[in-house]
Amino acid sequence: MEEQRRPLTMREKADFDISSAKRAIQQGIVKPKILRQCWECKKYLEQGNMYCEEYAYGTLPEYVMFPKKECEKFVPNKEISFDECDEKLYGGIIGHCIGDILGVPVEFSSREERCTDPVKEMRAYGTYSQPFGTWSDDTSLSLCLIDAIGKDGDYEVVANNFIAYMENGEFTPEGKMFDIGRTTQLSIEKMKQGVSPIECGMKSENDNGNGSLMRILPLAFVKEKYSVEQMSEYVKNISALTHGHIRSIIACEFYVEMAYSLYKGNGKEDAYRSAIKYITDKYACSYPEEMQIYSRVLSEKILECNADEIRSTGYVVDSLEASLWVFFKGNSYKEVVLSAINLGGDTDTIGAIAGGLAGIHYGLSGIPTRWIQSVRKLDFIKEEIEKFEEKIQ
Repeated sequence: MEEQRRPLTMREKADFDISSAKRAIQQGIVKPKILRQCWECKKYLEQGNMYCEEYAYGTLPEYVMFPKKECEKFVPNKEISFDECDEKLYGGIIGHCIGDILGVPVEFSSREERCTDPVKEMRAYGTYSQPFGTWSDDTSLSLCLIDAIGKDGDYEVVANNFIAYMENGEFTPEGKMFDIGRTTQLSIEKMKQGVSPIECGMKSENDNGNGSLMRILPLAFVKEKYSVEQMSEYVKNISALTHGHIRSIIACEFYVEMAYSLYKGNGKEDAYRSAIKYITDKYACSYPEEMQIYSRVLSEKILECNADEIRSTGYVVDSLEASLWVFFKGNSYKEVVLSAINLGGDTDTIGAIAGGLAGIHYGLSGIPTRWIQSVRKLDFIKEEIEKFEEKIQ
């Protein structure tokens, strides 16, 4: 007589589905999308990803089951410690990274979409279908610079790191590049052809995207090692690796000066005015047209604007204005970066630029721990910062 097979229970079916999914992920057949955050949580139980110490079987919220946003009960199973670190240095670099992460899933969304569905927490997938804690080119290219400085490297080392990022997926969270700006890509192609790195950047007025501003933050932490003239040249050349027009260079110099002032312990207003004075003293006579283009920043009128007067595009002037506006609007790191993301548009880059300033100002301890511990390859980022810190001291 043929043996009668009993039907599987719901729990057995779930376990079978989960084990099949895990095998498929390990074999590279599918991306590890479902419940990626659960698998990295202390509260996840090994019997299957339907189980959690916090939720009864079968009651995981849908937004956790099919990840759209972070689980408020998430506790990482591998926590990275940052005891006795430089609060402002680590806060700036990791704050920049988390601003990038928060913006990745909703990049290119409209202001209207963000008003209807505001980002209130870390999300996953979305625009690039990337898992929780995934950072993009804003962080990757900043890490390229941090790594080069940590090795006492010159512009060639930075350029080689850029090439390794684009060609081999180095300095990425998953070993593969998924985002790069047109101007940056064209400049790196020139580096590959052997052009001197500081001559590779695009120099026309139409090449003023935010691609150098988004990665310039590390230079704020090395400013004390150089004279004013040397530092200005350094910032100019690091920008010119990809963006060589004076408008992009001015934005980078403004940002580095303001970030440095925050790093030295000055308040928001003093740091802002320090950057205004630096730029006007240096460029008012030689580039009056550019001063007019930056008039809302240099006159502080940007702080008086309403949200509908803020443009959150990839144009370097818009990105700097938007970042300053949210930085002054918020009263905490979290408020600043979420305001940046909910402007819509170039969310990851504006989130990173604003997040860098906010991270310095509020310090690493001002950033939600759950967000910090959700950063992919956090141990790698910490190691890069440690090497960087050793060189700049």
